[in-house]
Amino acid sequence: MHPYNIDSNSAVPADHPFHPLSFELQQATPQSKQRIHDLWAQAAGTSHLPPQAVLFSEWPLIASQRLQDKLTQRTEALCQVLQPHLQAQAIQQHGWQQGTAADVLTIDYAIICDGDSWDIRLVEFQAFTSLLTMGYRLHQVHSQLWPQLADCPPWQGKKTEQSWMQASRAWLAGGDNPALLEYQAWQRGTLFDLHACSLLWNMPIIEPHLIEVDANGRLFSTQHGVRQQHDHILNRLILSELEDDAQFLRQLKKSQLNWHSHPAWYFLVHKGLSAELTIPFEPKNVKLNQWHELNLPAQEIVVKNIYSCGGKDLRIGPSVQELEDLSRAGQGDQWLVQPRYRPYPVMSSSNGVPVFAEVRMIVQLQENQQTRSQQTRIAMQILRMYCSEQASASFFQGREGEGANILHRPPNN
Repeated sequence: MHPYNIDSNSAVPADHPFHPLSFELQQATPQSKQRIHDLWAQAAGTSHLPPQAVLFSEWPLIASQRLQDKLTQRTEALCQVLQPHLQAQAIQQHGWQQGTAADVLTIDYAIICDGDSWDIRLVEFQAFTSLLTMGYRLHQVHSQLWPQLADCPPWQGKKTEQSWMQASRAWLAGGDNPALLEYQAWQRGTLFDLHACSLLWNMPIIEPHLIEVDANGRLFSTQHGVRQQHDHILNRLILSELEDDAQFLRQLKKSQLNWHSHPAWYFLVHKGLSAELTIPFEPKNVKLNQWHELNLPAQEIVVKNIYSCGGKDLRIGPSVQELEDLSRAGQGDQWLVQPRYRPYPVMSSSNGVPVFAEVRMIVQLQENQQTRSQQTRIAMQILRMYCSEQASASFFQGREGEGANILHRPPNN
């Protein structure tokens, strides 16, 4: 099995995860990272990007029909299994006055080796929106550079940008005066997406120290001497990150708000749940204190802290001693254990370096009021192209093809 070189003249394998149009466009109109970097910043209207052009991949990539079908099938199956965990009652049981059903699920799938071919494998999931605006602006950039991609949006239905914008506005930023809530927003590596989101939806970024909730549950923020009330919150806040969250949490629990990505969902629906569920198409996952049940040597498993993100607290092929040390420290139920996989080399750079891929599916959930079931729509398909062992942006070094990208849907899909 040899990774395909996007700049080569060899035929694209019939069973490749990416559509042949990906290679045709790249060969006809190759682009540089700097060009993508500059156009994205221009489209998003923000300068909060890394100083070096390392964030974005420069390759246009379209899913093959087989890859798209697999992603849709697996996404729908996971949402069905998770349905009992996504209902409003879970919020109320944790002391919040207003129960809000989960309205978003972000799911990561790796493209992996399966014999001489490829498949996809669930990496993790969370009830949190991440990189949606980045993907939308990148689609605009791609449509400018490769006009054929304007009709291959990285989202389901809502074929035009206008229809996507209308649906997303109501979902993310409904109400008369929404705000984006985050902790230490201006120090984050994700500020490029946060600020772009703030500009796209015309909402201020507010932080916990700027907020007060009055006796009637109305939430206000004060910035630059101006006090305003907010009726809808697009949440990017993880409560455990606060240095002292007790008082702020008490305020939030009595607030009368509409939420997108309610802060409690981060702890109620996360990758650790996969150890408690039987997920169609996926191998068994367990907690650390049950890792022997997988009947795999330690070198063939991956261990990750269930509350970590961004590639932190990840052990690939740990030693038995490491596993025993974590268990003795009483952390057995805080770590998820998964069978290790071999990433499939979807591409190869011009100097022969294999490039791998993870797909992030951002799924809009909407509760059917009659049946209490969850209806799903893929709101964005993000790609992370990587050359090392991990797909996290913290490992991006500006190598050819590496970086954040979008996965366009197949033509006429």
